[in-house]
Formats: sequence, structure tokens, C-alpha cells
Amino acid sequence: MADNGEVRLVEDFEGAVKLYSDGSVVRAAEPSWGSQEDNYVKNVSYKDVVFEEEIGLWARLYLPQTDKGEAQLPVLLYFHGGGFCLATPASPVMHRMCLRWAAKLGAIIVSVNYRLTPENRLPAAYEDAIAALQWLHNMKNDGAVGDPWLRSRADFSKIFVMGESAGGNIAHHVGLWVGAAGMEMGMEIKGMILVYPFFGGEDRMRSEEAAPSMFRVEQSDVMWRMALPVGSNRDHPFCNPVGEWTESADSSVSLSPILFVIAGHDILRDKQLQYCEVLKKCGQEVGVVLFEEEDHGFTLMKVEDQSSVELLCRISDFIK
Repeated sequence: MADNGEVRLVEDFEGAVKLYSDGSVVRAAEPSWGSQEDNYVKNVSYKDVVFEEEIGLWARLYLPQTDKGEAQLPVLLYFHGGGFCLATPASPVMHRMCLRWAAKLGAIIVSVNYRLTPENRLPAAYEDAIAALQWLHNMKNDGAVGDPWLRSRADFSKIFVMGESAGGNIAHHVGLWVGAAGMEMGMEIKGMILVYPFFGGEDRMRSEEAAPSMFRVEQSDVMWRMALPVGSNRDHPFCNPVGEWTESADSSVSLSPILFVIAGHDILRDKQLQYCEVLKKCGQEVGVVLFEEEDHGFTLMKVEDQSSVELLCRISDFIK
């Protein structure tokens, strides 16, 4: 509260999310970015399921029709972007992309609705993502529980975690958790698909100081201030992954293979490339796909363009 007892505005992300000094949050109506469906919807069935009733966590499942009949399909555990503070699996732009990717990849997509910031600061989103992985793991171990689509069609030996922007950050932290603790519980993932993941740091990278792109430094900073634990800065390991690995280069943590997708005009590009080099030096298996002429968000906004088509081919090869 302000000294005069009035509630003041603390953070404002583009008018979409406003955080006040008393902890209250005001959200504007979500904009409608494009059509809810696309030409591939006829090839994919989808539905929403609750996987954690206590706090109301749910996911949207996408089951593609394939020429393999009732064959088991790989599973992509997907986390949407939005700077940790925006969107859901039902957001039109996220839904449209998942429809297309499920159809083209011939994989089941489990799009997770995690708790948003600033109402639920990190690590809440990571905890929700791990809960979704545990839900899949429980179905793998007990064929009588969980969702019938997944029980009958999912190949639980081929689970991948995937996300774009903030979702890529979440997928990365799920992968870290699996490598450090999850494997001891019998959990495993086959790989991580990190699409222009949302990382940062206190020291500005060269790409952050370049000409403005679709995603601006000012937007990034506001999102991190609303997402990180109170009192933290952008060198917190939730934001800056480089410090973790630099300080533990001899770490025994072994990550699943990683496919890193980077956009050449993204302000986050240099931090992502820096982290890829650190991972490689630590002996991790990392593949990098760089789309020089693309910007942050291209997979969502340009689902029909050549770069998105090429990326689908690379992801298809990765999961096969």
C-alpha cells in the first residue's frame, strides 16, 4: 500500500495484466489472435481433461487421425507461451498451432494449462508442469487410470516436453527436474523441444540492444518482474540458466536430447545461443535450428509459412 493508503499500480503489461500494490491483479479480455480452427481440424479430435482436481489443473488433448489405424503415438507434453502471465491452451493462437502440429506430426499433444503469474509466481508453473508429467507417468504404470485416449493410443516410452517462449522455459525446467530427481522416481522423457525459450539475465546481450523486434526488452523485463519470486532479479536460475551450468560444469545431471529452435531477429537469440554452447561443453546432446529471418512468435503467427513447415519436418525427425 502507498503511504497515503491508496492502492497504486505496480506493474502494467501492455494493459493486459495490471498488478497493484495490494497484490490484486486486473486482467483485460484476451485478444482474439486468428481463427479458432484451421484446415487441419478435420484430422484431429480434441477435448479438455482435468488432471489435478485440487487446484483445477487441466490440459487440452489432441488426438490425430493417422494412416496407422490404432497404432500407439508419441506424446508431446506442450507448454504454451505468454511470458508466464498470459494465455491458456484454449487461446485461439495456441489452439490453432496445436491442431496443425498434431495433424502434421502424427503425435498426441497434451497442452497444459498451468497457473499464471503474477497471481502465482514461479515456481508454480514448473510444479504444474511436473504434475502433468506425473499424471502421464501414472497412466504408464496403471492402465486403469487416467484418460482413455491416452491409455489406448499413447506410447508412454516416447514422451517429449515442448514449449515456445515461456513454455520453452517451462519445458527446460521440467527436463532439469527429470535429470536431477525424476529419473530416480522412474520418470523419463525422450527429449526436449525448446522453441525460442524465454531466458534472460541482468547483463544485456547484444541481441537485446538490437533494433526492436516483435518482442521488446521492456516487455520482457515487466514479465520477469511479475514472474520471479519477490526480491529476485533476472540472474535468478528461473530466468538465467547459464549460471547454473557454469558453476557446475562437472554436474552429474544428464539431460535428455534437446532440440533448440532459435529465431534470428529475436531479442533472446544471444542468450539462447550462449546457453546452447554451455550445454554442449557440459556434454549434453543439443541440436540447434536457427531461422535467421524469423522473429519471436513465428511458429504461432505464421503457421503456414515455409519456416514453420521446415520446423515441423525437423521436429518430426527428432521425435522419430
